[in-house]
Amino acid sequence: KLAQLGSSSLSISEKTKNPPPVKTLEDFINEPLPESPAHRLEIRLVNVTSPEMNRTFETSWALFAKYQMAIHNEEPDECDQSSFTNFLVNSPLKPSKPSDGPSQGYGSFHQQYWLDGRLLAVGVVDILPRCVSSVYFFYDPEFHFLTLGTYGSLREIAFCRTLHHSAPSLQYYYMGFYIHSCPKMRYKGAFSPSFLLCPEVYSWHPLESCLPLLERTKYCRFHPDPKARDPDRVVGLGDVSVLFLNKAMAYSTFRTLNPANQHQEEVTKYASLVGNKLSRRMLLILMF
Repeated sequence: KLAQLGSSSLSISEKTKNPPPVKTLEDFINEPLPESPAHRLEIRLVNVTSPEMNRTFETSWALFAKYQMAIHNEEPDECDQSSFTNFLVNSPLKPSKPSDGPSQGYGSFHQQYWLDGRLLAVGVVDILPRCVSSVYFFYDPEFHFLTLGTYGSLREIAFCRTLHHSAPSLQYYYMGFYIHSCPKMRYKGAFSPSFLLCPEVYSWHPLESCLPLLERTKYCRFHPDPKARDPDRVVGLGDVSVLFLNKAMAYSTFRTLNPANQHQEEVTKYASLVGNKLSRRMLLILMF
């Protein structure tokens, strides 16, 4: 039958050995547009401290409020301009442009998706030396059928890979919290390979090995060795840096000045949360 169709076993085997190349994410994103497309999508990367952020603030906030009320059932006063600013505009990150970093530098940004001149969605991201961290994503509920959350994640993954070319140390994409019992977060597990952070040892583990554990209980330790501990844990509290009466000092010095202090539990909890390195770099404010 193959001979009658003009095919030979050799041509069939050649096709099997040389399958067509698989398209990458970038191939789909950068696919050429027709001469007269029905719609045009423009993506703008806006630093939260830039004049462009100020210029588009009203439009971004209006879209945020529309999204919060429709998707999360918030009241208008829960998603006002102040809430939007505190949540997604004000950032503790200081913009910086080191010579070995990406051209746009590091800091907090809004990745704005404009469709035919209309703001369709916004992805809020932090560009950091080792990763792009996805902070939040909101979109026009009228376009929910486009599954924009997933599309936004794919664009951010491609963006992260682009940044990696100019800043090789930037090689990870952080999607934030994963709550297995929350249906709205399940899409995060669709990207592969994905890893979850052990909440006790702070080591990364493949999502596939974590899911059976999460099916059994909401909180679980992912590290398989029950004896493993956080390598950055604070062994002794004496070197924890604190601020007391406007003076920086080690916690051991503070205890000498205040033998009957009531802060032991507070400092212990703080040190367990921030780890050894940060407990020395940051100051915990202590008061009488």
